[in-house]
Amino acid sequence: MKNRIIMSMNFENWRTILAGKPFDLDSEGINWVFKTISQMTTEEKVGQTFLPLVRDLSTEAMEQLLRMQVGGIHRMPSRPRDILRANAEYLNGKSSVPLLFSADLEFSEKGSFVDGTRLTNQMGVAATGDMKAIERMAEIAAIEGRWCGFNWTFTPVVDIDFNFRSSVVNTRSFGSTPPAVASAAERYIHSIQRHGMAACAKHWPGDGLDERDQHYVTTVNSLHADEWRATFGKVYRQVVDAGVKTIMAGHIALPAFQSSPGRAASLDPDLLKLLRQEIGFRGLIVSDAAPMVGFLSQGKRADLMPACIQAGCDILLFPDRLEDDFHSVMKGLDRGILTISRLDEAVLRILALKASLGLHSSTQLTDFSTVSLLEHQSWAKEIADQSVTLVRDEQQLLPMTLEKYPRILILEVENRLSPSGVLPPLQVAELFRKRGYEVTIHKSGADIDFKQYDIALYLVAEEGLSGKLHRLQPDWGALHGPFPSSLYRLWQDIPAVMVSFGSPYHLYDAPECPTLVNAYSAVDDVQNAVVRALTREIDFRGQSPVDPFAGLSQGRN
Repeated sequence: MKNRIIMSMNFENWRTILAGKPFDLDSEGINWVFKTISQMTTEEKVGQTFLPLVRDLSTEAMEQLLRMQVGGIHRMPSRPRDILRANAEYLNGKSSVPLLFSADLEFSEKGSFVDGTRLTNQMGVAATGDMKAIERMAEIAAIEGRWCGFNWTFTPVVDIDFNFRSSVVNTRSFGSTPPAVASAAERYIHSIQRHGMAACAKHWPGDGLDERDQHYVTTVNSLHADEWRATFGKVYRQVVDAGVKTIMAGHIALPAFQSSPGRAASLDPDLLKLLRQEIGFRGLIVSDAAPMVGFLSQGKRADLMPACIQAGCDILLFPDRLEDDFHSVMKGLDRGILTISRLDEAVLRILALKASLGLHSSTQLTDFSTVSLLEHQSWAKEIADQSVTLVRDEQQLLPMTLEKYPRILILEVENRLSPSGVLPPLQVAELFRKRGYEVTIHKSGADIDFKQYDIALYLVAEEGLSGKLHRLQPDWGALHGPFPSSLYRLWQDIPAVMVSFGSPYHLYDAPECPTLVNAYSAVDDVQNAVVRALTREIDFRGQSPVDPFAGLSQGRN
């Protein structure tokens, strides 16, 4: 098919679709889409469906992507702003078709901008109970993301945190109540798209029931049809009605709607038709990442790449063997796995997304603003102050005044790790020292002389994150030392407070813990807010977006 231009579509049938929600294109934008696709070879169309993860931003690596004419690239926001911006400007100046620049702008410890605003995660923002905070989270992502050259974010996460054992959802979610998740997602989408960034609701058809992670296995949404429609179905209807431009198809099965139960949604025409026909979505569908086991375990790689597009995904995310995967899709056309009409549909939506962002008119990046950055950082501090949640204080230990508790013992994990690397040490001890407290950080395995301390703090800091292989729970061995030291619980001998800078469910593992604070994230502003709340410099104002007892009656009053 090399260099052949094949058109399978009647453009007039698409004019109404492109003019309506969510693309809302005017005649100029629609004509640009039609003209651009009509001039593309088959190879160029296939290139448009590829959105690789790019870690190497060298000129040589960029030239390869330009030769393949990919539809866009995905970059990490953890790189310096100037590097990201220069990379986007370079590619924009070289590409004949404007590019999509995507990122997971989820904030949290791992997802914040390295030289921008560091904000708590979705659950932390939801804990404020303030829809204005949701809007500001989205506005920060849009404005600072666009400074870096991004025009598409894979947020919001609209998964419902039904299963506390799921480490991949947890604090990435807006909570466990479908109406609250839907309302927060709707407000987020309106805000971020109003500021020029395309939103992406994920992960269709809904994560948060299976405790497993799609990175390692195809997971299952086990709800019956009526249950699904009343929960995840309602959430997706609301975000589609809100005008979300894109939705990510997860490597998640939904047997209640499948003729082939167990098939990942990213590869299942049944589930993608459910999204198109019953939910009414007319925007762009992007697959979740192709290298994930939840995808690659579904068949032969060479078949899966074209099958993903044929099933209904418009963009193939993170193809990590670019040339091989490109040839697989091209051969898929020859073998009948992928039809030219389905490829054309995908490319039309890709171009429509680009036009809806104004990229057909200009790829000029927005200017950096120090004033805006300072305002965003002020918002982040305010959100942190609002989010800290006092779950219970049965001992009435709080506030932790210097007069009452001058000597503090802190137990924390010494070397915190995420699936992708080392996390920075917590700053809570230093924040207390600056207020005049005498603080000792416990060395795991060492004996404790309780007479030396007035109060103890357990600091547990592990947010929901993809790629984890365990349930989020206190690591008693790391806190106290190997068995039998791991059996100790300090509240039996000394006033003690547990603070979670992550999962809100630690009462499941410590239902007898008498004083517990949920803070959801360990970003610096949240650590500051926790110390200020513990010492009653500010009030506890957070409202739990989930049941912190994880459904247990044990430990409840």
